[in-house]
Amino acid sequence: MLGWRLETADRMVIPVSFNPGSNSMVADLQELPATVHSASWVAPASYLGDKVSSYGGYLTYQAKSFGLPGDMVLLEKKPDVQLTGQHMSIIYEETNTPRPDRLHHGRVQVVEGNFRHASSRAPVSREELMTVLSRLADMRIQGLYFTETQRLTLSEVGLEEASDTGSGRRAYAVEMCACPPAYAGDSCQGCSPGYYRDHKGLYTGRCVPCNCNGHSNRCQDGSGICVNCQHNTAGEHCERCQEGYYGNAVHGSCRACPCPHTNRFATGCVVNGGDVRCSCKAGYTGTQCERCAPGYFGNPQKFGGSCQPCSCNSNGQLGSCDPLTGDCINQEPKDSSPAEECDDCDSCVMTLLNDLATMGEQLRLVKSQLQGLSASAELLEQMRHVETQAKDLRNQLLNYRSAISNHGSKIEGLERELTGLNQEFETLQEKAQVNSRKAQTLYNNVNRAIQSAKELDMKIKTVIRNVHILLKQISGTDGEGNNVPSGDFSREWAEAQRMMRELRNRNFGKHLREAEADKRESQLLLNRIRTWQKTHQGENNGLANSIRDSLNEYEAKLSDLRARLQEAAARAKQANGLNQENERALGAIQRQVKEINSLQSDFTKYLTSADSSLLQTNIALQLMEKSQKEYEKLAASLNEARQELSDKVRELSRSAGKTSLVEEAEKHAQSLQELAKQLEEIKRNASGDELVRCAVDAATAYENILNAIKAAEDAANRAASASESALQTVIKEDLPRKAKTLSSNSDKLLNEAKMTQKKLKQEVHLALSNLQQTLNIVTVQKEVIATNLTTLRDGLRGIQRGDIDAMISSAKSMVRKANDITDEVLDGLNPIQTDVERIKDTYGSTQTEDFKKALTDADNSVNKLTNKLPDLWRKIESINQQLLPLGNISDNMDRIRELIQQARDAASKVAVPMRFNGKSGVEVRLPNDLEDLKGYTSLSLFLQRPNSRENGGTENMFVMYLGNKDASRDYIGMAVVDGQLTCVYNLGDRETELQVDQILTESETQEAVMDRVKFQRIYQFARLNYTKGATSSKPEIPGVYDMDGRNSNTLLNLDPENVVFYVGGYPPDFKLPSRLRFPPYKGCIELDDLNENVLSLYNFKKTFNLNTTEVEPCRRRKEESDKNYFEGTGYARVPTQPHASIPTFGQTIQTTVDRGLLFFTENGDRFISLNIEDGKLMVRYKLNSEPPKERGVGDAINNGRDHSIQIKIGKVQKRMWINVDFQNTIIDGEVFDFSTYYLGGIPIAIRERFNISTPAFRGCMKNLKKTSGVVRLNDTVGVTKKCSEDWKLVRSASFSRGGQLSFTNLGSPLTDHLQASFGFQTFQPSGVLLSLQTRTSTLQVTLEDGHIELSTRDSDGPIFKSPQTYMDGLLHYVSVISDNSGLRLLIDDQPLRNGQRPKRISSSQQSLRLGGSNFEGCISNVFVQRLSLSPEVLDLASNSLKRDVSLGGCSLNKPPFLMLLQGSTRFNKAKTSRINQLLQDTPVASPRSMKVWQDACSPLPRTQANHGALQFGDIPTSHLLFKLPQELLKPRSQFAVDMQTTSSRGLVFHTGTKNSFMALYLSKGRLVFALGTDGKKLRIKSKEKCNDGKWHTVVFGHDGEKGRLVVDGLRAREGSLPGNSTVSIRGPVYLGSPPSGKPKSLPTNSFVGCLKNFQLDSKPLDTPSSSFGVSSCLGGPLEKGIYFSEEGGHVILAHSVLLGPEFKLVFSIRPRSLTGILIHIGSQPGKHLCVYLEAGKVTASMDSGAGGTSTSVTPKQSLCDGQWHSVAVTIKQHILHLELDTDSSYTAGQIPFPPASTQEPLHLGGAPANLTTLRIPVWKSFFGCLRNIFVNHIPVPVTEALEVQGPVSLNGCPDH
Repeated sequence: MLGWRLETADRMVIPVSFNPGSNSMVADLQELPATVHSASWVAPASYLGDKVSSYGGYLTYQAKSFGLPGDMVLLEKKPDVQLTGQHMSIIYEETNTPRPDRLHHGRVQVVEGNFRHASSRAPVSREELMTVLSRLADMRIQGLYFTETQRLTLSEVGLEEASDTGSGRRAYAVEMCACPPAYAGDSCQGCSPGYYRDHKGLYTGRCVPCNCNGHSNRCQDGSGICVNCQHNTAGEHCERCQEGYYGNAVHGSCRACPCPHTNRFATGCVVNGGDVRCSCKAGYTGTQCERCAPGYFGNPQKFGGSCQPCSCNSNGQLGSCDPLTGDCINQEPKDSSPAEECDDCDSCVMTLLNDLATMGEQLRLVKSQLQGLSASAELLEQMRHVETQAKDLRNQLLNYRSAISNHGSKIEGLERELTGLNQEFETLQEKAQVNSRKAQTLYNNVNRAIQSAKELDMKIKTVIRNVHILLKQISGTDGEGNNVPSGDFSREWAEAQRMMRELRNRNFGKHLREAEADKRESQLLLNRIRTWQKTHQGENNGLANSIRDSLNEYEAKLSDLRARLQEAAARAKQANGLNQENERALGAIQRQVKEINSLQSDFTKYLTSADSSLLQTNIALQLMEKSQKEYEKLAASLNEARQELSDKVRELSRSAGKTSLVEEAEKHAQSLQELAKQLEEIKRNASGDELVRCAVDAATAYENILNAIKAAEDAANRAASASESALQTVIKEDLPRKAKTLSSNSDKLLNEAKMTQKKLKQEVHLALSNLQQTLNIVTVQKEVIATNLTTLRDGLRGIQRGDIDAMISSAKSMVRKANDITDEVLDGLNPIQTDVERIKDTYGSTQTEDFKKALTDADNSVNKLTNKLPDLWRKIESINQQLLPLGNISDNMDRIRELIQQARDAASKVAVPMRFNGKSGVEVRLPNDLEDLKGYTSLSLFLQRPNSRENGGTENMFVMYLGNKDASRDYIGMAVVDGQLTCVYNLGDRETELQVDQILTESETQEAVMDRVKFQRIYQFARLNYTKGATSSKPEIPGVYDMDGRNSNTLLNLDPENVVFYVGGYPPDFKLPSRLRFPPYKGCIELDDLNENVLSLYNFKKTFNLNTTEVEPCRRRKEESDKNYFEGTGYARVPTQPHASIPTFGQTIQTTVDRGLLFFTENGDRFISLNIEDGKLMVRYKLNSEPPKERGVGDAINNGRDHSIQIKIGKVQKRMWINVDFQNTIIDGEVFDFSTYYLGGIPIAIRERFNISTPAFRGCMKNLKKTSGVVRLNDTVGVTKKCSEDWKLVRSASFSRGGQLSFTNLGSPLTDHLQASFGFQTFQPSGVLLSLQTRTSTLQVTLEDGHIELSTRDSDGPIFKSPQTYMDGLLHYVSVISDNSGLRLLIDDQPLRNGQRPKRISSSQQSLRLGGSNFEGCISNVFVQRLSLSPEVLDLASNSLKRDVSLGGCSLNKPPFLMLLQGSTRFNKAKTSRINQLLQDTPVASPRSMKVWQDACSPLPRTQANHGALQFGDIPTSHLLFKLPQELLKPRSQFAVDMQTTSSRGLVFHTGTKNSFMALYLSKGRLVFALGTDGKKLRIKSKEKCNDGKWHTVVFGHDGEKGRLVVDGLRAREGSLPGNSTVSIRGPVYLGSPPSGKPKSLPTNSFVGCLKNFQLDSKPLDTPSSSFGVSSCLGGPLEKGIYFSEEGGHVILAHSVLLGPEFKLVFSIRPRSLTGILIHIGSQPGKHLCVYLEAGKVTASMDSGAGGTSTSVTPKQSLCDGQWHSVAVTIKQHILHLELDTDSSYTAGQIPFPPASTQEPLHLGGAPANLTTLRIPVWKSFFGCLRNIFVNHIPVPVTEALEVQGPVSLNGCPDH
């Protein structure tokens, strides 16, 4: 189905996507303009072309229009199918109209009676239909049938074709024509080789011969231009020679230009007799291009030689060099007198050595020229011999061609004679048929004559009888008395005589003779007919018997057919019954949905009004808060004024002359009092209005209703589609059994959904008191203001009147200020009062009871819908025993799980205290990851106790219990004992208890003041933080209590099947531990978080004696926060306006993790993703058909501080801006429209669709904004409306191979006790886990072959070694404890003891290193006991140095099966066997170590890298080996892989042996899938070539004797092994070419190309057992060189070298890392030459067995500049000389070489694994590119590699 696209009538393309689960194309039409009323599906190229063999077959497809059936109206009728070809369009219109929201099955037979012309609607003739099919250029299937269509799908499109190897019914309608010589094809629709089609004439034109002068048998139709000219010719008719060749292409041949021998270095030539003049390529010169041009070096006359540019100048221009060797010619002036003697002058020595080297090079140049001359003469003779043989071969080919032509003419003559014979035979047959018809006519005439004669005889006898009777009457002898009357006798007698005379006179002789003649002829004819009948009677009898047998056979088949039809009718009747039942059920559901939809508009109006009211109320509250602050300021000013006035009372009492002013002040105070009362009345009206709370309740209920309706609609749609599925799917896939299993799982999920929905209903009543609480707070503050005003008024009344003008004027000014402030307050409150009155007027008739009734009705609707869900699932199960395909069931299950997870997540976010009455309790649902709770547990909660009046004097109460149902095992619990909180925990061997020395706060339930309890446990240690009055306005200072359990165990082992979390109360049958055995809690409890994850009491499994709908929750003061905490497990879905001119999205983030997905949006196959990678922002995007691109944005942002991020999209400018902390990054390109974007993560379906591995974001976000304003996160999963105090804590880290995390200055350890604990997960068998070091002691925990080993610096070997292995990928905990009892190692709390007493621990600073060597996996919950700090978990993000480590989360690369990796790297044992040796690599926090750690070059932008793809074919036997367990290789296995290649031949896949195998290989560009067993073979070949350089998805496998091959989703073929043989596959699986064990019929070498996404039965196979000659697949242009990837690897060349006293090594490097081995020569420990990089410095180390030396060059600038750098190592006169570009150094000393030296191998990029005693500081493999290797001035061919280890590419380096 890949390749189908959807277009409108004006050819506008609508974005579509491919759904692999249903094998369908999907188009979203919700954003399509309403003016578009036509859209058609357009077929890809695989459905087009020559389709003549499809005549009489069927075109089938399945289409569906999604939407609300009630809103969908049928559009104007348009053709259902349209075919176009040969400038002719024909259409097909179906009689049945598709139904809305139902799957439509289309089926049309490709015959002329079903089609009409698109323009005239005239019928189509057979000739016209065949004309269209001969070159089918376009096929369209109608897509849009209805208005208001939301989504379209198209699937299962099939066009039948007839073939000789087909397995379907016989194609009677397809003709097989005997074509003339110029035509080919079943219907002669094509031209034979050597002919092309001339488009003149009727229909498709005629075929005429090609004119290619005998050099090609193919030419283009219409033009006749020749294609693929052979014999070195070119031109439209192959009439001229190619460039580089000369001769006569029309009458002769074309030969290669002799430049110098065969044409390799010229673009053309002119040959006149023996005179040759060549047009040379760049870099060559001479009459025959026999020399290198200036600036180039090499020997073109030598076999395999060429000219290469000199690399003597660093500016990229050609420099001066030796024309043969390429050595640069030094232009610097030399000493004038080199023979002059100098004493102790190093420069003179070097001058002499350089002169001697120049003389030696000149001698070598003369020698090489002489050798070149002799070799060239030999080569010229060989080429002449080859040319002679080529001429002879051409003559033989011409003779063979003429012989073939003669035989062809003879065959044509024989064909003509055969045609003539056939025509004569047909003529004779027609004549025989004519004679047979004549004989039949004659026979019929004879029969008629005989019949007439018989009738005449009867008439004569009648006449004679009548005559006798008459005679008797005449004579009167009639016995009966019948006599003739006498009167008439005479007359009658006369008449009789007359008649007798007349009879006698007549002559009948002539008639008698004619009758006798006719009789004779008739007799002869009758005899002849009888003879013919006897002759053909036997033949007729045989024919009759044959016909009779055939009739009997047909009758038996008709009987079988009748039985089958009856059975089909019965099944159809049964299906119709089921469909009717489903339709009735669906109709009932739709009616219910319509009923609920009818309420939707009313609720929408209510919600709109409620939203506006809430918004206005919020504005009013903000104004009131502002007014409150101003009133507080005013109250303070008035208090000061009152104090001053009180001090002056006595003085004022003496003055009584200003009574009017005092009275005026009193009146103004009364007015202030009245204004205060009015303000209080306005506030009371606003806070007392039930409308606000009811509106919020209605909003929440309406959201629940929408979710339920959406789920019901999805379920109804699935039920409708299920009823239309085929019965064959059930039979073939054995779905009934699977459906029962899935149905049971669905019932479980449904029960959970019902429980969750019940909890959500309770949430409506519990969680919406924030507004009332806020208003209550404002009310209290208002009362305080009123009290202050009253006090002021009383003070003013007590003032004695006096005559102090100054004081009164001061009072008047203060009163005026108060008056101004009051006016401002009133002005701000007037709009509030107006809005409140408007709300009352609008909803005056709507009482609280109406809203409650609406909520009750909504709740009843949800309950009805919930009750319908089980019936719906049972009906789905009964529909043809679950006909729904497995893919749809999986999608439904995933959707149900997602809905349940969203419901649970919403329940977890309800941060409302729950009230317990002393008899009630809840069981809280725990998170899934209980393994994390083993080593570290952090639980935070709030407690409140009612005051004594409400409590009734209860002092001892149960609070919570977290542990196993068996209370004697591990648990954590809390209780209130004597009014004080007591905390108890048990790790399996003993209980530890701590009681807080403060009394639990008592308060009123209506406004609860709660204490905060935070319990933190790290292994056996614990800490309790207790904050009294935490929710009050003035909380007390937290109290800290440490708990040391002295437990021998360190882990909290919770059984996932038996763990419970009881809060407030417990079930009656549960037996609490003795320390917690108290009555249930009475008061309020609120859970805060558990291990940084938000937890709520309303996310419960069950309740005990508690009805959350009746019990009103507690109320407490909360601080509002604009932060949202993303837990790293979910996402937030945000809608936006898709057609905004400049969409803008902004947020401020805080995080400490290294990886996380921040922002994501998509449309079709295009997307934009903003991620955190290695602590920095990285944007990945795909804006068009090009591959995805990446780009770094800004600096590191994972420091826990605020960072502002803004994304702005300019559609007109076709540009996107990403602003990070006011630094802009611009990305050019047209950004697609989107209506939704995601923050913090994405759903699983989108993650799988775009193959995104970046984890979800963990951290805080605030200031969320989009184009339309502030963002409110309503649709979230794993997002909390606050950030806890521990969110910055990083407890886990992911380690890449070789990654390390180091900490220094951890503090001093305890002198008598040491403990280091951690958890880890890995699949790797070896590596360092933890290394703890002080000044005098070292402790190290490592993995060796899966076993955990503990070593110290003083031990010769491991002290402990675990008997079991721990490389299973599960979380395991390790603790190392040293105390007075000795040293012990605990692994998952299983102890390994040793009586050894370690040394006294030093009090110096501790340093810690995590990871190292080959460790790859995760480490979490690290704890190191320190003297200065209380026990706490180690924050991995604080004061750490890291390399190849990702903080925050665990990204474990889990293989598809558990296996021990073979072929561990060369330094496994060398690095982990001895702790002292390993510690040499331990980095220390010094400037130098930090520089070494940061030795990697900055990452360059990846141009077109193929992520995860591997390159094959660098060497002939390159391969990956997978050692799969036998249980994975089932009798029915299916493999899948993505492939990209331009190779036409090579092996891709192989498994099995020579006798029984399965293979996939390329042959002539097509894929071939082969099966073989016991000499029987099956081959299936793809229809299309796959070597086009594009990615193709190949699926292949076998089912017993059957094989199957699918390329890009189109089924190629299926076949079976002969004789019903079956294939049993055993042995390893190879990608590429295995070294041995494959049949001879398969290709020997590996194909050349890339592979990725290798899968077995849909499970990825990511980790091979071994790799050989496989490297990373590099995209984009390449340049000459060897590429060593970051994973490490090296090359052993077949070219060996001799290390001697005169030696020179030259090569070029472009590093991507500043540390690594470049080149190593030698295989013995004491004799080698090694050149390596160390922290950017190049070093050459030489050891000849009797001693060694080294020299180094530090470049002035970093080598990470992306440029090539030249390195030269020279050994002359016992001097080791090293040159790096223009810098050089040398070391003089005795370097003796043994006289009998041997050839040594050359290693590139690494050192041999067996040289464990090699004394060099660097073992890391080189990362980068290396090229142009010369040893003693001779180039070393790197393509002739003896062995390639690791991912190394010999084909070239990326051109960065």
